[in-house]
Amino acid sequence: MLNARLLLIDDHTLFRTGLRLVLADSPSVAGIIEAGSVMGAVQDHRGAPVDIILLDIQMPGLNGIEGVKVLRRHFPAARILIVSGTSGLETIPGAARKEIAGFLPKSADSVQIEQAIACVLRGDTYFDPELAAASGSAPGDGGADHPSGNAGGPAYQASSLTPRQLEVLEQLSLGRSNKIIAHHLGLSENTVRVHVAAILDHLGVVSRVEAVLEAQRRGLVQNGR
Repeated sequence: MLNARLLLIDDHTLFRTGLRLVLADSPSVAGIIEAGSVMGAVQDHRGAPVDIILLDIQMPGLNGIEGVKVLRRHFPAARILIVSGTSGLETIPGAARKEIAGFLPKSADSVQIEQAIACVLRGDTYFDPELAAASGSAPGDGGADHPSGNAGGPAYQASSLTPRQLEVLEQLSLGRSNKIIAHHLGLSENTVRVHVAAILDHLGVVSRVEAVLEAQRRGLVQNGR
């Protein structure tokens, strides 16, 4: 399939602009929409036809790894291609690798980027052989679940929170009340309270502030939002 519709999620405007220029004349790309965060993508582009999501790992709010769960919920037909400038393939847990279609370093040139997109469009996966070898495991196996200490960046902890709970957690990290969270996510306040209680229990904390701090420590949300 040609003429793919791309959703680019990255908090660096300069990178998004650069990639848009690189892909402007690509015969494989019909159009690109952008977002600076996972939740921004959901709020601004939910329901839009998307074939491929180009997703950064390190972002404010939900990091790219946990964001995969949320994106799967709202863009079920899209294939996800991780694009990272700071983390290596070895930082992605094995379970998350099974949910993505490939991995690209931000250092990739235009030829590699187009190759990856074309490969994913064909229904294949794209993992640079050198990156896969450096990670010490083949794409899709459980090798990325090894403890931290990798040169490529911090290891991420997988979470058993549901996609909706991750969305609520993201809203908590923004300091929003249950009423405002309910409005943003289209839920009742009672449902939000249930989700917040489940989040606190999962994280082993007793307050919203502690929940955000613990979520930041685990990489579920990021500092400085």
